[in-house]
Amino acid sequence: MKQLVTLQKEKIYQDLWRLSWPVMMFMVFQTSLELIDFFWVGMLGTEALAALSLSHNIFWMLFTLSQLITVSTLSLSSRYRGSGDLEGIRTVARHTLWLAFLLSVAVITFIFTLGDYVLSLYQVEPEVHRQALIYLQVAGTSFLFLYGGIGLAFCLQGVGDSYTSMGMLIFTNIINIVLDPILIFGLLGLPELGILGAALASLIARAVGFSLILYVVISGKISPSRLKVPKLFSLKLSADMFKRMLRIGFPASLQGMTRPLTGAIMMWVVALFGTEAVAAFGIGLRLLSFCFILIAGLNMGTATMVGQSLGAKLKDLTEEVIARAMRLAVSIQTIMGVIAFFAAPVIMNTFADDPKVIDMGTAYIRLLVPALIVMGPLHVIAATFKGAGNTIPHMISALIANWLVKIPMAMLLAIVFNLETDGVWLAITLSIFAELGIISIWYRRRDWIYRDSGVYRKSEARIKAY
Repeated sequence: MKQLVTLQKEKIYQDLWRLSWPVMMFMVFQTSLELIDFFWVGMLGTEALAALSLSHNIFWMLFTLSQLITVSTLSLSSRYRGSGDLEGIRTVARHTLWLAFLLSVAVITFIFTLGDYVLSLYQVEPEVHRQALIYLQVAGTSFLFLYGGIGLAFCLQGVGDSYTSMGMLIFTNIINIVLDPILIFGLLGLPELGILGAALASLIARAVGFSLILYVVISGKISPSRLKVPKLFSLKLSADMFKRMLRIGFPASLQGMTRPLTGAIMMWVVALFGTEAVAAFGIGLRLLSFCFILIAGLNMGTATMVGQSLGAKLKDLTEEVIARAMRLAVSIQTIMGVIAFFAAPVIMNTFADDPKVIDMGTAYIRLLVPALIVMGPLHVIAATFKGAGNTIPHMISALIANWLVKIPMAMLLAIVFNLETDGVWLAITLSIFAELGIISIWYRRRDWIYRDSGVYRKSEARIKAY
């Protein structure tokens, strides 16, 4: 198996870039895909667009459960790669696939049994509800391929191969983009399926992507890492390995679910101040997502390098990786923040013509600029814990910051102190500062680097002997 990460101090920036830029490209494609979906479905009318918006929110909330698999897979596979334990990586890949299968069955069962009820809570018009349910059930079936595909992609990422895993995810998105208009509007002699076509496009694309990554991992071809897991579907499994993965993945999954849940509550608070406020929040949120593309890639690269360097017991190198990643993160986010601050009015004018929406959206972007900068070190510290396999600190900091700071402060500043939407924007910024402060307490203790978090040493012999 080829070593793709040099683990050399003089090549840290080179390794970080090699691991990070494919993730950045994937984030660009993923964000663009969502906009394209909304573009095509928007041509079907307001009801279809509303149905897509509603079902998308539920779908992506369920997608965050993938962190139960991806974070533990990345952490464990990078550790094993660093220590040179090829069989350990294969064991992780097998358990990742079966854990993904079990999770997908549970989620699909939830969608088909309770999806209708969950949609009814939004009290939308009957036609919107009907179309949203169609999209949710058909696109939701793709979880059978999505969880497994992204889990194996993160396994490749853990061994240092960002190109193949993210390249296949991008290819999957391209298939979706091509199929969208064909199935939605009935091109090339096919029947016009409307929103069902959009859902089928996603399902087909993810099934193809899953098949491709299965081929790569089973055969050992295409990927420069030459990772080969010939008995990927073997039922010879270890309860200890599942426990280890859940011990890492569950806190990460809970942390991931926190943001969309509190985001829904924040949208409710914003809605108290009118339709213009909702529009400003929605536009600003999507635009700011582009400011996190670079830092998301760096997050993945940092986690991989921390995991591998700790696995190789190169603690000095680990410290240097984190220090350099921190400098990069602060620099990147400072540049993004400055651009966002000065470009805010122009950006809002591009997407809205209502002066009130433009003013609110501009204030939203500008008040979040300090938070954008702070997100740099926050992402690096979170990636450090992810690579070390200790996801509890980020879970606790996210829960406190979102539930005990962001929501109460939003209501206090917006309603009690009468700052209206500006109070909501300030609350979001304050919550991010709080999250960084809390997670920094654990980080400064440094016990994550000087001793194992308990997930790697425990029952190691039993897992390897299974």
